[in-house]
Amino acid sequence: MNKKTLIAAAVAMLGTAPAWASSATVYGLTLDLDNHFSAGGAWRMQSRDMRLVGIGNGGSAYSTNNDDGDLAFDRGDMVSAAAKLTSDLTISRGAFGLFVRGSYLYNQKLRDYDFFNINNYYATASSSTLGVGLTPTGRASVAPVSEYHAKNRAVGNFVGNDADLLDAYLYGSVDIGRQSLTFKLGRQVLNWGESTLVQNGINSLLAFDANQLRVPGYEISEVITPQNMIWLSTSLSSRVAVEGFYEFDWQRTQPDAPGTFWSTNDFAGVGGTRAFITFGLPPENTPNTTIPRGADHKPGNSGQFGGKISIQIPALNDMDLSFYAMQYHSRLPLVSGVSKSSYASTSETGLYFLEYPKDIQLYGVSFNTTLGDWSAQGEYSYKPNQPLQVDDVELLLAGVGLPSQVTPPPAAPLGSALGNKYIRGYRRHEVSQVDTSFTRLFGPMRYLGSDQLLFVAEAAADYVHDLPPTSELRYDAPGTYTPGSASVAALVSSATLPIFGRSVPQQQRGYATAFSWGYKLIARLTYNNLIGPVRIEPALRFDHDVHGVTPTPMGNFVEGRKMANVSVTGYYQQAWSLQLGYSNYFGGGQANLLSDRDYLEAALKYVF
Repeated sequence: MNKKTLIAAAVAMLGTAPAWASSATVYGLTLDLDNHFSAGGAWRMQSRDMRLVGIGNGGSAYSTNNDDGDLAFDRGDMVSAAAKLTSDLTISRGAFGLFVRGSYLYNQKLRDYDFFNINNYYATASSSTLGVGLTPTGRASVAPVSEYHAKNRAVGNFVGNDADLLDAYLYGSVDIGRQSLTFKLGRQVLNWGESTLVQNGINSLLAFDANQLRVPGYEISEVITPQNMIWLSTSLSSRVAVEGFYEFDWQRTQPDAPGTFWSTNDFAGVGGTRAFITFGLPPENTPNTTIPRGADHKPGNSGQFGGKISIQIPALNDMDLSFYAMQYHSRLPLVSGVSKSSYASTSETGLYFLEYPKDIQLYGVSFNTTLGDWSAQGEYSYKPNQPLQVDDVELLLAGVGLPSQVTPPPAAPLGSALGNKYIRGYRRHEVSQVDTSFTRLFGPMRYLGSDQLLFVAEAAADYVHDLPPTSELRYDAPGTYTPGSASVAALVSSATLPIFGRSVPQQQRGYATAFSWGYKLIARLTYNNLIGPVRIEPALRFDHDVHGVTPTPMGNFVEGRKMANVSVTGYYQQAWSLQLGYSNYFGGGQANLLSDRDYLEAALKYVF
């Protein structure tokens, strides 16, 4: 990565203090130890919007599958109180070495928190054969209180008391003729492409833990999950270089755990055990309204590899032009299911599970160069077989024997999907993504009194080449909770009206679209020695999803959705830093599931 890319990459780590490493030499080996300690908290600053809460939970949304995180914290509540230590150890001799990174997190707020509502669970079953009991409020439930405790423990352990081995690889360089071959072997992060702030392009190889992203004072190295692989790089000439990798294991992206403050899915992450199918009308765990979770369908470890060739073009301001080809397994989950046994059987005889489709191909090209005082980067990627999530309502309808767009063609009789049949929740499509960004470091700004200004602008777009019309097949997006067919909505309402006293409306808009785009802006000022040896860096970030809705699981853009973050970080003696920040989510209507979760955070960091 050359100096042009380094400027943009540094933006992802705004507020990161320089590191001091401890070094020693033992028996000819050089040991370098670098530690990052942080402690901080975050607080909810906005009242709950009941339009985002399911009807059965006291709101007006037609789903109770997305609101656990919203219900778990009130305005003013602390939503995180974390301390974290991340240590990097390098042992080297000459051109060879070992790099190991480990991290430990303790979140006092979340370790033993009650993320879920105990009034949705029963203590003693009224019938051991039916598995149904009465909750503390006297209503029927299919979920025992042991499930409640198990869910809380799973989430609390995952986000509140977590030790991780991150990177752990051998590296080195050997001469081959006039060229050298550089290698890394072991757990490592391979971040190809030129996107800085947008995912699902050439950087689709990366797996993330969204829960680490929510830790006040996080480092980007703690968010990306390393994977076991061998990586090789060599030069073919002074202006041409090649790289290649082969992965030995597969790692998934972890969504926000259900019940945590930023979570918007209650069944897919750690602690998710049931999906609720009656359009949000009854309270959670009401009999015959839930589908239990089955085992995840993982893709295996083999069959992931790729290559890259980079060319430097002096005539174009030393432009770096790179070409990519790779095959990998999905890091992002897709939801599929098994239908219930029969019309007479309960919904609990069905299943939902997460799938991670195999053998996704990606081809791409990227560039970075300079245009005057600006650094310019961009990339284009094409995936001929990207899995996209079918609207989950269509899966639900098929699973309980109602008319659905995923019912076997050409005109399957009603209930043809019943009998514990597999219902695939995704289809593969051709997807392109384009991304471009511009970065500039300005010198002293007299009218702002600053020593430096960093500015970054990045825009990206997604296009599904062969997305069918919604009349043929609807694809999932945030906030699409009810049937897209008027006749099916009427059929469902004929059943819900007598039982729950409410009809279910037709979902007329909000589905994934073929084209979507948005942009992100970052500005950061630097004031050196503003207060004695203290350096102050205020920063502003603004994200805007302008048009269209990117299909799940990519989810890059939701039309109208916006986010603004303002922060200020102070640095003292190159080792201490204190960061304060406020984030505001707005726009996008009810498709923006975080629009009522503004938060304030503070973090103290020390590097040694």
